[in-house]
Amino acid sequence: MSHLSLEKFECNGESTSVGARWDRWKRALFIYLEAANIDRDIKKRASLLHFGGLDLQEVFYNIPGANVEPAEGVDVFEIAISKLDAYFAPRQSKVFERHIFRLLKQEPDEKFEKFVLRLRKQADKCQFADREGNIIDQITEKCFLPELRKKILKIGDDITLEQVITEANTLEVVNKQLEEFKNPLRSNENQEVNRMDSKFKRNFDKSRNVQHGCGRCGNPRHAGNDESCPARDKECLKCGLKGHFRQYCRTKQTLKRRVDREYRHEQKKGRFDREKNEVNEVGDSSNNTAHKEEETEYVFHIDDDVEIKCTIGGVQTKMLIDSGCKQNLITERTWEKLKKNKVNVYNQLPNPDVTFMAYGSPTPLKIKGSFEAQIKVGVRSENSTFYVVIDGTRNLLGKTSAIALGVLRIGLDAEVNQVDYQIFPKFKDVSIHLPIDHSIPPVSQPYRRIPIPLEAKIENKIEELKQRDIIEPVVGSSKWVSPVVPVLKENGEVRLCIDMRRANEAIIRENHPLPTMDKLLPKMKNAKVFTKLDIKDAFHQLEIDPASRHITTFITSKGLFRYKRLMFGISCAPEIFQKTLERMLLGCEGVVNYIDDILIYGKDSLEHDLRLKKVISVLNENNVVIRNDKCCFRMEKVSFLGHELSGEGVRPLKKYISTIKEFRAPKTTGELQSFLGLVNFVSKWIPNYATVTEPLKILLRNKTGNRTDITENWGSEQKSCFESLKEIMSNISSLGYYNVSDRTIVIADASPVGLGGVLVQTNSKGEPRIIAYGHKTLTDCERRYCQTEKEALALVWAVEHFHIFLYGKRFELITDHKPLEVIFGPKSKPCARIERWVMRLQSYDYKIVYQPGKTNIADSLSRLSRSAEKSLIKLEDNHICQIVEFARPRAVSLKEIIDSSMDDREIRNVKEGLYRNIWNDDVKLYKIFQNELCFHEGILLRGMRIVVPSALRKRVLDAAHEGHPGIVSMKARLRTKVWWPRCDKEAENTVKACRGCTLVSAPCTPNPMKRRELPEGPWIDIAIDLMGPLPSGDHLFVVVDYYSRYKEVKICRKITSTEIVAKLKEIFSRLGNPISITADNGRQFISEEFKSFLTERNIILQYSTILAATKWRG
Repeated sequence: MSHLSLEKFECNGESTSVGARWDRWKRALFIYLEAANIDRDIKKRASLLHFGGLDLQEVFYNIPGANVEPAEGVDVFEIAISKLDAYFAPRQSKVFERHIFRLLKQEPDEKFEKFVLRLRKQADKCQFADREGNIIDQITEKCFLPELRKKILKIGDDITLEQVITEANTLEVVNKQLEEFKNPLRSNENQEVNRMDSKFKRNFDKSRNVQHGCGRCGNPRHAGNDESCPARDKECLKCGLKGHFRQYCRTKQTLKRRVDREYRHEQKKGRFDREKNEVNEVGDSSNNTAHKEEETEYVFHIDDDVEIKCTIGGVQTKMLIDSGCKQNLITERTWEKLKKNKVNVYNQLPNPDVTFMAYGSPTPLKIKGSFEAQIKVGVRSENSTFYVVIDGTRNLLGKTSAIALGVLRIGLDAEVNQVDYQIFPKFKDVSIHLPIDHSIPPVSQPYRRIPIPLEAKIENKIEELKQRDIIEPVVGSSKWVSPVVPVLKENGEVRLCIDMRRANEAIIRENHPLPTMDKLLPKMKNAKVFTKLDIKDAFHQLEIDPASRHITTFITSKGLFRYKRLMFGISCAPEIFQKTLERMLLGCEGVVNYIDDILIYGKDSLEHDLRLKKVISVLNENNVVIRNDKCCFRMEKVSFLGHELSGEGVRPLKKYISTIKEFRAPKTTGELQSFLGLVNFVSKWIPNYATVTEPLKILLRNKTGNRTDITENWGSEQKSCFESLKEIMSNISSLGYYNVSDRTIVIADASPVGLGGVLVQTNSKGEPRIIAYGHKTLTDCERRYCQTEKEALALVWAVEHFHIFLYGKRFELITDHKPLEVIFGPKSKPCARIERWVMRLQSYDYKIVYQPGKTNIADSLSRLSRSAEKSLIKLEDNHICQIVEFARPRAVSLKEIIDSSMDDREIRNVKEGLYRNIWNDDVKLYKIFQNELCFHEGILLRGMRIVVPSALRKRVLDAAHEGHPGIVSMKARLRTKVWWPRCDKEAENTVKACRGCTLVSAPCTPNPMKRRELPEGPWIDIAIDLMGPLPSGDHLFVVVDYYSRYKEVKICRKITSTEIVAKLKEIFSRLGNPISITADNGRQFISEEFKSFLTERNIILQYSTILAATKWRG
């Protein structure tokens, strides 16, 4: 038996599979020992160590207690095997093995018996109590044939594994036969895997062609060698060869590949070297093994050298897409690279039971092992099996995986209207986590109605965001749900805004410092060339990890969705983005970023260009996309952080100081007082402040009252003083530099004609300094707003005007209008117009603070402004028009609502209350909801519902009652569109007054009857009740004895507990005290006075209607 041999055991292979390899090698050793007739334990051990190799010997001699001396009754071979078993096959976790078992599934081309074999092997490691039952369960869930699953479920629990295997084999045969029926020309062909031939030419069998028809044109009446065959001299449009039609071409290669193959056939030198790395595709052959036809596909030698980047188990690599190869093959070198980078794999097997034949080689490819891992291309991922090929030259992505990953498409696209949205890019290898305070209870907000004209646009927008991998649908429920508030753009498109105010209460701030001008100035003291880059949709380029996406869940008409990317509206988004981009640019010199704005600077063009090239390189490496149309390259002046940077130094932007220079002269003492209040705020920077302002203060001392005209006393001295004060306040010496670390305040105010805002900062000593001014003249439409709407507009305008200073920073928003504290709160439900403005501020981190008007330094800015800016409310008014149209009941027109509202005294009084804050008693029910009320083109709205004038309410009620809905349904109809005080009560009365509803409604269910036992004697158990009222207004108090049916009736002018107690005292004084009294739950009988009276006389009180009340009224 000297010719017998055994390969040595590889001890230093993959550690996760060494146990399985040891079991396989040990089984081969036992077979060898039996074949070689080696019986003595000492010789068995010697054979073990000899064939195991030097590495196994090294392990053996270093295991304590493994190398024992031969002795009587000691089996040295068994000891050696047990010690090596303990070393190579440590105890496995049955929980993990069962997890692996549940992942096993039948592949599309896998034989069922092979799938069962894999299940049995894994089940042996799982320690199942019912091994066969678990295998049947896994087959039912993971088998490829749905017919088999149906068969198993039909038979039920009595089915055995042998029956399952029999049924599966039968179904496989039947399916194969059905395929042959569908393809009669291939009815005698079978699938053969990995058959190999060293020649290029085809070897057609003449006898088969004669027997089964022509293989060139498909005619069954003549053989393929018949000279009359019409395809004999025709050129195939697929492979380029002559002698057959395209539909009967037996190769799957294109013309180009056929030409290449013929060219290689002519190259005799080195032909075998080129062919040895070619692998068969599944070929078709006849049942007669003597007549077989070969179909080859080039696997490792491919002319089109197009590779894609993919991620296998978390490690990036390149693979070539091969539509002719069904399995994924990687080279040994790639496998070593994956292991070095700690690839995440599972189900790793050495020497898998598969065979791949190489074209032109008599031996199969050497497969080192296989494993399963997740492969990811772009945003798509798939769990696939990979085979490691020894001496392989290319990594191949098989057809099955390529189709699943979307990188290979077979067949023509269906003729449907599809919008091809490109997946939006994201930062490379960055996944951010939103810190959430779990002590804050989650809030699930309801769906907010959306105007019908916007529904289609919103659905398209959601589909676009989903296709671009920005949002994803939510499976199941979510504890955090926020509503959607759509915003119309000027181009007619819609922007999706999420009301994150409640969710932001639970999101913890990062508190990452933002850059300040004080820190930047020393670095840029010699800078003369600047470039500013703007990142496109910056927040959407940051991916949110799955663990914290739930807080971004929002509700739409299509269900729940959540963001996969960072979004505007999350309070900590600016700080997270700032920190991420800073880390990315850490190795670059001469660059600073403020959130998504990147500034590159240099002392000259050469230094600037080198720095810019480095920054662009870093951005490209991290897959960052910039917006070219907003970038400024090689500029001598550039605006950054609200300042103008140039080689001459730093100065504030003109738009923030031009407001003061454009002030008109005040005309009243009130306007003069507002101006002096602003001047007083910066008085510390004005030399001789008291002397300089004296000409203006004289006018205040001589004139009193806010409306006193001062134009007659406005002389050259006052004009000169006014102009000099404007020049001082707009000078850099009085305006401070912006510092991110200082406390920031925005003061806003609205007057009947304009809006004003001042940006103020205070240092660590509490000293204030003005950073910037702003003002805006109201348009004619805006001047018709009520004061609350004007003040709200002032806040929104001021924040957006000073956006560059405020975004990403906590600041205080000062107003002199008290209701705005509540309106801009997280739980408010403002009117439709103000709600739009509140949504515009949700991406800012601010706190509303109320201060009386006398201390508001922005007052003069809102009153003394001259120029008008573009209206901010055009889009909002368009949206409100759509809301009005959506809320309009079909029974009335908008013109009728407008005309009736103008004639309605109640609505006119509401308008006076909103605009002049004068609320009459007849509209006090409206005052409760004043923060939700607004007027639009004469129509009063509460939120998104129309307030119906009194004259139209009857028609609206009749329209809502169309179809005779019940009270609940009718109320729901009204609440979706309209509102007025006590509308629910009027809806109830309408239903109750409807004769048709009364006739078909269910009758009142009578109270349940209960048999009562007869007392043992008279006056033991009595009942009491009230009857009335009578026409005179009196009530009858009735007392009945249950035993004798004796009655006492008393007339009561009052039905209070005191009156009842007095009547009972008079009766009890004549007839005595009973043992128990039965009464209903009327208020007279449940009072403490009545109960105390009975307790004093030891009388038991029983109630008779509790059961009926709880059952039929609840």
